[in-house]
Amino acid sequence: MLHHVLTVEDPQGFRNFLLNNMTYSLGRSLGNSIILRSNLVSRQHATLLAVTSKKSSCFFRIIDGSIEGKRSTNGILINGKKRFSHILSHGDEILFSKDTKAVYQVISAITNIPKSNISQNQITKSSYPHLNNQPFDETELFRFSPLQSIAEQDISAHVHKTVNQFISSPELNPQPIIELNLVGKILYLNPAALSQFPNLEEMRISHPLLQELLVQLVPLVNPVSKFFMREVMIDDKVFEEIIHFMPWNEVIRIHIADVTKQKQAEAIIAYQSHHDTLTGLPNRKYLHEHLVEVINKLEDKEQQFAVLFLDIDRFKLINDSLGHSVGDLLLKAVSDRLKSLLKQGDLMVRWGADEFAIVAMEIHSTDAVVQVAESMIQALTLPFNCGGHELHITTCIGASIYPDHHTEVEGLIRNADMAMYRAKAEGQNSFQFYVPNMQEQSFQRLSMENNLRRALENNELLTYYQPQVDLISGQIIGLEVLLRWKHVSLGSIPPSQFIPLAEETGLITAIGSWVLRQTCLQAIAWQNMGLPPIQVGVNLSIKQLQQKDFLSCLQQILEETNLDPHFLELEITEGIMMDNVEEKIILLNEFRQMGIQLSIDDFGTGYSALSYLKNLPIDTLKIDRIFIEYVTHSAHDRTIVASIINLAHSLNLNVIAEGVETIEQVDILRSLGCDQIQGYFFHKALPAEEIEALLRAQGVTKPNKIEP
Repeated sequence: MLHHVLTVEDPQGFRNFLLNNMTYSLGRSLGNSIILRSNLVSRQHATLLAVTSKKSSCFFRIIDGSIEGKRSTNGILINGKKRFSHILSHGDEILFSKDTKAVYQVISAITNIPKSNISQNQITKSSYPHLNNQPFDETELFRFSPLQSIAEQDISAHVHKTVNQFISSPELNPQPIIELNLVGKILYLNPAALSQFPNLEEMRISHPLLQELLVQLVPLVNPVSKFFMREVMIDDKVFEEIIHFMPWNEVIRIHIADVTKQKQAEAIIAYQSHHDTLTGLPNRKYLHEHLVEVINKLEDKEQQFAVLFLDIDRFKLINDSLGHSVGDLLLKAVSDRLKSLLKQGDLMVRWGADEFAIVAMEIHSTDAVVQVAESMIQALTLPFNCGGHELHITTCIGASIYPDHHTEVEGLIRNADMAMYRAKAEGQNSFQFYVPNMQEQSFQRLSMENNLRRALENNELLTYYQPQVDLISGQIIGLEVLLRWKHVSLGSIPPSQFIPLAEETGLITAIGSWVLRQTCLQAIAWQNMGLPPIQVGVNLSIKQLQQKDFLSCLQQILEETNLDPHFLELEITEGIMMDNVEEKIILLNEFRQMGIQLSIDDFGTGYSALSYLKNLPIDTLKIDRIFIEYVTHSAHDRTIVASIINLAHSLNLNVIAEGVETIEQVDILRSLGCDQIQGYFFHKALPAEEIEALLRAQGVTKPNKIEP
């Protein structure tokens, strides 16, 4: 048999109460079942109600204040959280005030009560007239009090007074109280019941407050159970009924409380816990519960549905460049546009910062999923106007299908997410289905990320240098730094595999700082060897430019390595200049004021820079290799290259052609007036020691003039 024990600690010590009755009042007043000996608690601070259910023979609910609804001054904290009503569990700690608390325990034997807090002379019997009017059995409850007793006549007088207060309380109670017999005849209505429900006497058992009450009461005819609670909806109000069955006089007493505001608050909390506050869409918790429900319904049916994950490309760039307010407007606009594409029964949720999930029901083929994805990609290609900014975005979508790709919620979500990341690797506006080897690839990617994190510590990263050659003299006049990774067991890993991963994970900031430092140290090392100073170029990532302390870090590197800033060139791509152009120009001007050279890398492949190129404090344009590759047999590409060279020269900028591999390309570039070339025609990227040999040879021989 289980026993319910409440251990109370107040300024006068510890006491243990064995809870065997249906109700207990707690407070500082001597009229309470359990007296809390502290001036900081209310006269009647809380009420304990015994509750029975099918799952548990008995447990207790604690309510703030009296059973009549008068709340305490301080309230009650259950395990540190404020509660009006709470079903107690073993070990729950109840705080009434800063000096009074209690612990609720469910134990298998009385002997399990801590003996240090109980002694035989502390046990006194106590009586209390309970709400259910059942005669009190003094053997059911022992009150443990620290060496305190009350004279017999005082106890009797006190009980008599409390009984009189209790008998009169229904008339004074502001909450409705109803009594009826076992056939549904109303025996008593207090003034509050008559006032709030004037048609009760007329409608009798058919009134919403009493409908189906007798049917629900049948299980309580068993003497063990005499109490239950239910909620009744009348119009737009919710009422909680606490129903006591008193078998000794066959009376049913109902205490009624209007809990509409409480239920509204609970509904708001429930909604907020299942929805995104920005877009109003359901959140990932809602998605999980929805998928569980859908799968349970379809478990024995041959029906399919798809889970699609959608990610907005480059959203962080928009957020960081234009501000979170513009980013929020974009997210709302995207969600509204995508919601308009859903059919009845579909669901869309906000999964993360810039990720959405869609559950597409009644999918009969993979082609149907492709159509859904393509319609979403197409819808998002139209421009968005957010806060006065016209924004063009792209997206990537991944999908998994039930039951083909998984039959459980977590598996479907995980597989759709992996498919989305595969789509991102394929490029903008891509869509991918989950395929079984994606999980293996995902593990490989995670393994590579972990290896990359250790690469710096293990000295696995290397800086290589590709010469930039003057087309007239044939001399090496500059070097571009290229990063290489040589893993201890995997060998050489191509930059195309680890650079995007470094960008995505944010490791690029630490790696970029390391590259800058190594480059500056190497440039000084060559000078210390007696070689003439040479300009070295380092590519910058957008994430590096977004670092608030990047400028100070760069200054620190230059000071520590003692490199003259004129021999450092920073290369940025056109895409970096997409947003916040004015802010970027300010930063570039600060670089220039330090004496650093600047160049635009891969010019012609990104967003058009023509509108602001004249305002950029740059020194060099680098023509992307994609135009150089076909310059010998494509008139169109030759025209583009000529235009870039003419534009650069009109702005007094130097021009470097990347990816030059043949003498034919050299001839055309010379004829078009290109200044310098970089590529395999002259040299591939080389380690520092081989560059040293080239520079030494160049210093003691005549210039290596490139012949036509």
